[in-house]
Amino acid sequence: MKRFVAIVVAVMSFSTLASGQLKFGGGPHLSLAFSAFPKPVNEVYGFGFGFGAHGDMSIIKYIALRLNFDYHIFSSDKEKIKAAAGVSQVQGLEISGLNASIVGITINGLGKLPTGSMITPYGILGLGIHILSVSDGQATIQGQNIPIQLGLGSETKFGLNFGAGAEFAIGMFKVYGDIKYVLILTSGNSTGIIPITFGVTFGG
Repeated sequence: MKRFVAIVVAVMSFSTLASGQLKFGGGPHLSLAFSAFPKPVNEVYGFGFGFGAHGDMSIIKYIALRLNFDYHIFSSDKEKIKAAAGVSQVQGLEISGLNASIVGITINGLGKLPTGSMITPYGILGLGIHILSVSDGQATIQGQNIPIQLGLGSETKFGLNFGAGAEFAIGMFKVYGDIKYVLILTSGNSTGIIPITFGVTFGG
């Protein structure tokens, strides 16, 4: 966490010194995400959705920094949870909750290719922190509710990401789409997600 804060401070200091050469922009984005969780967790959580906001700082024409805030949620496969718990044959058993969520704050470097057209491909390399959590659940059988309290709380972990995308300039804003692999360095087997993101950047 301290390492990430130091990087943010360094970036802000640089932007203050060179503000006359920089351009700024920002906007919202949405994403579809695939889990890259370790086994057997990947069998319960597969596909998710996300949203967030980003701020861009163009250093030179084809080099930029992007600060991202992302929230992703992955619904659990209730039938696979029942199978793992050995209760899949219990009649009338319903399970709710037990969904996984990931909040990410990342700084990404964007290297753009000078195509000379309205479409500009780019590569992404970045790092950040990620807050992982799983919600408690509830089992319902014959009208009786039984809470499932995992007591896991949340974990804050360091992560790396890399990928590629392209942006399309339209007047004063840009539309972009990209795909990344986000590696989250958890204890034991590392985990990750693969978000496909679509966003709009105003200014910059």
